[in-house]
Amino acid sequence: MNPNSRNVVLGVAAICLVVLLWGIATRPHGAHVSYSQFLQEVQSGKVASASIAAGDGVRATVKLKDGSVVRTVLPRDYRDAMAVMQDRLVDIEIREFSSRRLLLNATPFLLLLGFWIYAVRRLPAGGSMRWPPVP
Repeated sequence: MNPNSRNVVLGVAAICLVVLLWGIATRPHGAHVSYSQFLQEVQSGKVASASIAAGDGVRATVKLKDGSVVRTVLPRDYRDAMAVMQDRLVDIEIREFSSRRLLLNATPFLLLLGFWIYAVRRLPAGGSMRWPPVP
């Protein structure tokens, strides 16, 4: 493998590692609770705030009054949950679905696709299929 190829492979590996670590660092923390448990927490007055984001599904990150954070998935029509939260004076934040998340999920596939294209272009034309390619 020549030095340029080695640098490209190391660069791609470094980018993959950075993206993986960034994805882990920005992942929302907290336990996952069911929708029923979430409603019980709201009705008992334990919920301080809720951040709701719509996308593939409606996800909510909930901060309880004791400081802990939990996550749940709401139904598409979550009017009942909104009514209960408004009755209990829960601070509600509604956010748009983040396209950054979509890009983050697609990044490993795009990197593998780029590496595959690079590897295919390095194969000799119409000849033996030896790997790694001999310069």
